[in-house]
Amino acid sequence: MGLKINKKASRIIRIISAIIGAIVVVCMIKILVWEASYYQNKSAETRNQQQAVITDLADANNPSEIEVTQEMLDAHQTYTTSPRYIIIPRLHLKARVMGSNVTEYVMPVPDNIADVAWYSGSGNPGQGGNILMSGISQGATKPGAFANLDSLEKDDEITLVRGDDETFTYIIREIQIIDKEEAKNKLPLAQERIDDKETLALISARRADEKSDVFNSIIIVKATIK
Repeated sequence: MGLKINKKASRIIRIISAIIGAIVVVCMIKILVWEASYYQNKSAETRNQQQAVITDLADANNPSEIEVTQEMLDAHQTYTTSPRYIIIPRLHLKARVMGSNVTEYVMPVPDNIADVAWYSGSGNPGQGGNILMSGISQGATKPGAFANLDSLEKDDEITLVRGDDETFTYIIREIQIIDKEEAKNKLPLAQERIDDKETLALISARRADEKSDVFNSIIIVKATIK
């Protein structure tokens, strides 16, 4: 009789243990799902905080005109996935890309007219996002890296070289010139991808003419990954 009771008790204990085990597994799954969702949302919030909407382009206030030598160009380094160089064959341009941050929705420009600024809160080459860069068209006495940006044409190529030396080529799809007064409404469009493809946007201020000191318009060149 005692043996039967022990067997019955043992069976009940196994059933209870199985039920408790199942409950624990279900709870763990729910916790993992919640945790994954939580961190995914936090990650998205972080990206959204970084990707501030650009509503203006900073003025180039006395940028350096120091020549970037080949030695300086070769010595330039960045993080592995960050853009290191920009190459535009039509402009015979190879320039250093310098990371920068947006302040109060204003896209900064590089400190040297020969360099190009990359908004580090935008995309990285090869990661499917939107990459935002700016350059200077004219310094006090010399033309800048983006001096002839308005001479580019659709289907021209632009290449970005990352810190790990991997290269990415982009084909120009759109070229737009806007008045500076339109920047608040139209510059945010520079942050939109074209056809859901990785998109590179180049921005630069333009003078009214070669004799003018007034930069009254902005050129936006957008290209998609090849």
